[in-house]
Amino acid sequence: MATIDGLEVIALDSASQIELGDRRRLVIAASNGGRESGRAAVLAGCAAVVFNDAGIGKDRAGVSGLDLVDAEGIAGMAVAHTSAEISDGLGTWRTGVLSTVNSTAAALGIRPGMPVREAVAIVAAARKEAS
Repeated sequence: MATIDGLEVIALDSASQIELGDRRRLVIAASNGGRESGRAAVLAGCAAVVFNDAGIGKDRAGVSGLDLVDAEGIAGMAVAHTSAEISDGLGTWRTGVLSTVNSTAAALGIRPGMPVREAVAIVAAARKEAS
C-alpha cells in the first residue's frame, strides 16, 4: 500500500490474510483484535499492527490480541468500530480513529483518539530513528 520512512504499510481486510511475508511490516488488519488476530501478527513478526475493536466486547475480547503482540514488543492498536467498518482495510487507513493501544504503542506516544495515519507515522519515525 505505502512505504513511510522506510516502513512498509499494508492494509488487509482480515488478520487471517497476514502472512510470513509481512515480517517487519506495519499491518492494518481490519478484523477484530482478538487473540487469533494477535497470534497471526506475532507469528508473522509484524513491526506493528492495527485491528478493529469490534465494540471491544465481553472481557475485552475484541482487543485481547493487543496483549499478545505487546508481550513480543509489537506496537498494537485498535480502531473504534464506529470510525471504520470491520473488514475494510483501506477504510480503516482512511477513517480509523484509535480506541485502544497496548503499552508498546503508548511508549511511542500513540494514544486513543489519534487517527490511524498519525499513529502509523509515529511508528515509522520511531523505527527509522532506531535503525
